[in-house]
Amino acid sequence: MDLRFRHIALLMMLALAISCSKDDGGGMSGGNEEPVTPEVFTPIVFSAMQQEEQAVTRSDAPLSTVANTFTVYGYKNMSESGDSYGDEQLVFPGYTVKWTENSAATTTTNTNGWDYVNQRSSTGEEQTIKYWDWSAKAYRFFGVTGAARGTIVTHETNETHETYKAYDISMMADGSSDADIAETPYYSHLWFSTGNTGVYPDKPFGKPVQLKYLKPLAKVRFKFIFENPDDASITTLTEKSFRPSNGKGILTRARITVSYPLTGTAINETVTISYDQTYLGGISAFTEDYYGAGEVSKQTINEVEHVVSPYYDASATALNKEYAVLPATNQGTYTLTVSVNGEPKTTVVPEEFMNWKIGYLYTYVFKVHVDGGVSIDVVQSAFTQWTVHPADHTVYNW
Repeated sequence: MDLRFRHIALLMMLALAISCSKDDGGGMSGGNEEPVTPEVFTPIVFSAMQQEEQAVTRSDAPLSTVANTFTVYGYKNMSESGDSYGDEQLVFPGYTVKWTENSAATTTTNTNGWDYVNQRSSTGEEQTIKYWDWSAKAYRFFGVTGAARGTIVTHETNETHETYKAYDISMMADGSSDADIAETPYYSHLWFSTGNTGVYPDKPFGKPVQLKYLKPLAKVRFKFIFENPDDASITTLTEKSFRPSNGKGILTRARITVSYPLTGTAINETVTISYDQTYLGGISAFTEDYYGAGEVSKQTINEVEHVVSPYYDASATALNKEYAVLPATNQGTYTLTVSVNGEPKTTVVPEEFMNWKIGYLYTYVFKVHVDGGVSIDVVQSAFTQWTVHPADHTVYNW
């Protein structure tokens, strides 16, 4: 047989053999082989916001308005039993995530202006793309700004005394001044998800991981109102002091530790304060009350200009006073003392109103009565972010 025809015959036999091997019926393969699904490689990407306000509806503030880098840590759990997750595996060992203006959608790992590729991690290694593992039972992500770093430790649950692994990050939290507040890092809530969009509708695997950041501080302010508003213009309020009744100080600086569970049943971070005297700082009392520029009005009396609102001879420049403090519980009662037209007055705020949560603003409103007495009128609390006031005064968003 001519060699050319022999070659053609061999090719035809090979084609027939391949066709039979893919036969869905009774061919050479035995039939009904399922097609192989190609693995989908989806990069893990991040976005970052400040913690949303819980009491008043408004949009989240981008973290990029106050910080342009953060360090992210990420773990996946490869085993699950009931509500407990184990076999943690490190995914992000302290990667640097950087925000660049107008950079969104310029790379596969940048959908919101934040990116971690082609940068150096906290350990100095070159950062590469990380992909979702669809076989993982759960993912955990968390981050921190500044230079704070952490380590894996073993904790024990209060309820069952079972042990679990956690990643602890320690940092200084300081509300003593604007500069100290600015130096205090932001930390994120723990991002935890099993990928079940029914349980975690806003945390599906494969979508951008949005970390919610906040500072480990609360804000406190106090102000006065009058039972008869006409009394404000003829009433002086001096020697103001709002402080713990037991004589202890108000903590404004301490080392805190944010603990992120990596295994077990816990899916939220915890914050603890170290009472090491090396790091503690505070004030003895709140002494300046809060009022805004819009509340200040003046009047000429006997050819001399006086402030008559929010009360007589109030400082026209001491505006928008808010104190940044450490979170606190079980403080006991607080006592307000104030001189009303030179007469000392006192009132006590019950203990249940003196618990402060991270990120919340607490406003204590005291009412001056027509007989000169003073009482607590209302305590307001709301999750808040720093507000920039129209004054020659730097205030930081958080």
